Amino acid sequence: MKLLMDADCLIKLTKAGLKDFVGNRDTIFIPDVVQKEVVDAGKEKGCPDAFVVEKNIKANIITIVKSYSDHTKGDDALIALFRKKDYNAVATDDAKLTRLLRIKGIPFILPGLIIYHLLQDNMINRKTALWALKLLAEFISEDEHSTVRLLMEKTK
Repeated sequence: MKLLMDADCLIKLTKAGLKDFVGNRDTIFIPDVVQKEVVDAGKEKGCPDAFVVEKNIKANIITIVKSYSDHTKGDDALIALFRKKDYNAVATDDAKLTRLLRIKGIPFILPGLIIYHLLQDNMINRKTALWALKLLAEFISEDEHSTVRLLMEKTK
């Protein structure tokens, strides 16, 4: 799957140490403005995840996409890019962005559901999926966590 990812999702998957799992299944794209939000601003603040994301960009785990407009916010760039390229979904769990994506008819996937899809596609086993969800739990909503956990329970 080709995922266009926002800063929020990218940071959460990075902090939980799950980006490599996702990168093995999906192709991760981020707009250049998201790179600035996560890497450049993050490095200035001394955020360790900014250095990890930068390393993943250099290793081609994450691909930077040039914004076709002068958008200064990642959310605007994501919507514009999604409409111009062939992506499957926007990866985010930002409430404001998911509402906007719903209104515009743009498919999106939550970070927890990415893990569920890894399990469904046999990219990871059940034990690894539960471990990954546990790592992600502190970064996602309780609703998202319990829903994904329930889906995993039903796929025994």
